[in-house]
Amino acid sequence: MEQAAITLLNNIDLNVDDYTIRVRVVRLWTRPAFNNPRKIYCYDMIFMDQEGTKMQAFVLQRNATVYEHLLKENQCLTIRNPSMGENRQKVKYVHSTLKINLNENTVVEAYTEPVGSEWGFDFTPFDSILEDPDEDFKSFKSPIDVIGFVVKSILAEVKSDSNNSKEENNVTFILEDLQHHQIFVTLWDGYADQIRAFESNHPAEKNVVVVIQFGKYRFWGGHVNVSNLYTVTRVFINSDIPEIVDFKKSFVAQISASTSFGYSGLTSSVIKSPKKAVIILGTIKSFASESTWFYNACKSCTKKVFTTTICKEKEDGSEGFDEVTVLECQTHRCNQKTVTSVPRIKVPIRVQDCTGIVTLTLFEREVVKLLSVSANQLLENNIELAGEGKFPKEFNALLNRKFAFKIAIGSYNLKNKADGYSVSKLTENPEIMSELDHHFHAC
Repeated sequence: MEQAAITLLNNIDLNVDDYTIRVRVVRLWTRPAFNNPRKIYCYDMIFMDQEGTKMQAFVLQRNATVYEHLLKENQCLTIRNPSMGENRQKVKYVHSTLKINLNENTVVEAYTEPVGSEWGFDFTPFDSILEDPDEDFKSFKSPIDVIGFVVKSILAEVKSDSNNSKEENNVTFILEDLQHHQIFVTLWDGYADQIRAFESNHPAEKNVVVVIQFGKYRFWGGHVNVSNLYTVTRVFINSDIPEIVDFKKSFVAQISASTSFGYSGLTSSVIKSPKKAVIILGTIKSFASESTWFYNACKSCTKKVFTTTICKEKEDGSEGFDEVTVLECQTHRCNQKTVTSVPRIKVPIRVQDCTGIVTLTLFEREVVKLLSVSANQLLENNIELAGEGKFPKEFNALLNRKFAFKIAIGSYNLKNKADGYSVSKLTENPEIMSELDHHFHAC
């Protein structure tokens, strides 16, 4: 019998119905039946072909009874006569806009030879995320695979909302790549438990490498933040797989060559800081006039930069030194190279409710969303006002507007009895506002 020609995922012709693909099941999960959560309704999968192209796929359980035993991760398959539809999911787990449907006419067989790489990693360089021109995008972008060294765990806690009996379980830490770019990673629920389990079982472990596969990211609070995508994401911690082993060897070689770098495991770097998310309902009455509305941020890590004067050998080779003013970042590793900066919006606002008034901080993402204007436009047209202690006239549109603000109260606020809380989310949705008004009516 003549073997059917194999069509690569990138070459699928929507006008052709009879074709054969050969793929590896990189990821697989199930959806329960609507009326019986113990019964499988369908299988969702991510396929990868020999070229590394990935595409989402699904099959109803009733159509998969013959080959259901083959539907498992890392299984290689030959599939004849699948159908191709639009991927209309709001959150996509791969970049393709198409989705494979294994229907009742599809034939699925095991394939014994390897197809593509074993794990299907497609790592995104940190610098391409940090330098994304669309840094103030409003929603998470996905998918993303990242690999990095754990340099610091800044938060490992269970946050409980007193108005909600359900606990929010998350862990946040910092990953660094081989070029010393850093990003924040926040993992939720089972993924957070996975980090804590590793920490508990390996208390003295150093040189921890983490892979986040099928994650999502966005620019928030002055930082790039990577998070898990529901239950689709995979997290690997110091796993014995080639990509992690090679990355660790390269990183250890770097830190061995320089005693100025010191890295430790999760346990010794964890800061368990009391922090609680609360919601307040109030009206923006004014801006904190003593503060400016933007800051100069390091392009590598987005932390605030300062100017400093250093002595530098004269460029003409003559004796003596010249005093040169340069930028200095709060992150030590950024100062190992030339620091460059970019202005970022950060607006201090005075918010009033029936109990008093408090200072909150709105960051760039929320400001541009509320004003329906780009960050570049605000900065280019108004940056000269900063020297005069004035705010852009566009900001006046925020005054006397009532919002529900979600803020985080940390140990610094409690210890020093200080306000200046950062706003993580806000809304003026009428239904939410009405419900909160009713809840706070007693005041």
